[in-house]
Amino acid sequence: MLRFGVISDTHGVSPAIDAALRAIGEVDGYLHLGDVVSDAERIAKETGKPVHAVRGNCDTLSFSEKDQPVERVLEIEGARLLLVHGHRHEIDMYTTYAARQRAIELGCGALIYGHTHIPQLVQRDGIIVLNPGSPARPRAGAKPSCAVLEIDGGKLRAKIITL
Repeated sequence: MLRFGVISDTHGVSPAIDAALRAIGEVDGYLHLGDVVSDAERIAKETGKPVHAVRGNCDTLSFSEKDQPVERVLEIEGARLLLVHGHRHEIDMYTTYAARQRAIELGCGALIYGHTHIPQLVQRDGIIVLNPGSPARPRAGAKPSCAVLEIDGGKLRAKIITL
């Protein structure tokens, strides 16, 4: 079984990132869903763990951020994951439909996204839809949050962690 910390919309707020890393605990790696990708680089340096990142709508500041894709498919232990920030996949506070269809088209068992700063964990259209929320700038009355994703023999299990 592999365990990943899932974090998004950190916006350079170090105390929030630190709180999320403590809450997530021991993991095999991290998924960072954009805004701000340089935070993903910091997490990789500080933890020594791999970080798979995608670029968000606020990631235009450095060359390293521009080098990150806006969409990434990962295949881990027989599970396929679609990682997006969401700003280029028609995600907003009300719908993930276009992004879910993209995940299904790519044969993914999960859509993992950010952008809204609102945590979500549901099963829709036969796939897991996970937004870890934001540890730094939650919206719509949500509390600061992150998530953990476990992958075991192709099976996915996730949980949202409120900070």
